[in-house]
Amino acid sequence: MRKIHVITQKEAVREDRLAGCTAVVIDVFLATSTIIFLLDRNYEPVHAVLGSEQALDLSRQQEGRHLLLGESKGDGIEGFEYPDPCALEYSKQRQAAIICSTNGTIAIEKAKHAKKLFISSLVNGHRVADRIHQEQDGSSIVLVCSGNDDRFSMEDFIGAGQLVEHLVQRGGYELSDAAKLAQQAYGHSIAEGFNELLESETANLLKRFHFPHAAEFVIRHHEKLDVVPVYEDGIITKEPSQVNQAERE
Repeated sequence: MRKIHVITQKEAVREDRLAGCTAVVIDVFLATSTIIFLLDRNYEPVHAVLGSEQALDLSRQQEGRHLLLGESKGDGIEGFEYPDPCALEYSKQRQAAIICSTNGTIAIEKAKHAKKLFISSLVNGHRVADRIHQEQDGSSIVLVCSGNDDRFSMEDFIGAGQLVEHLVQRGGYELSDAAKLAQQAYGHSIAEGFNELLESETANLLKRFHFPHAAEFVIRHHEKLDVVPVYEDGIITKEPSQVNQAERE
């Protein structure tokens, strides 16, 4: 029976313990949601990097058109688009994107040595759970909440609970104490229409930085995106089956 663990913030990740695990990084407001919308809107691959210097170095290496997004402690970065999913337009031609953030991209870096690494948010957690359930390889499942700059983040914990809920519905999983609490928190939050998330610390931070609609936008797209992002060798892409389906259409 596979066990599900929840790590409540990236600072608690023990990178050496992820080697044989299936990991998922969650940063509901904003990084992982933005990555998912980027892939949905034809930006691929997505490069998630630690900070602005790494992003600019990578940008200089790009030969084709690409989108450069980033924030630092909520502030925008000069020369970067803000990683606000509300503002992303569909790209007519597939192009790369580079993103850095205070929490989500750092969490991805800390989890990159997992056996398999997925990117999730409230917008696609149901599909990520489907994909994880297909791989019944016995590996432990570690859900990494990015947190909010060394603090617990309500929305990420509820995003982890979404994954737990969908996996438990399929049966055959053992839950850690944190996973049990996350599942309960998700059940309560969805029953309340996620209203408490609109008053979360991160949502209020986004309002102060003049992005008042970002949190509501993510909540409004709860389980409406079918994208399953997977991290491999420094880049994030859609699962191959999704790419093939898009090309057939």
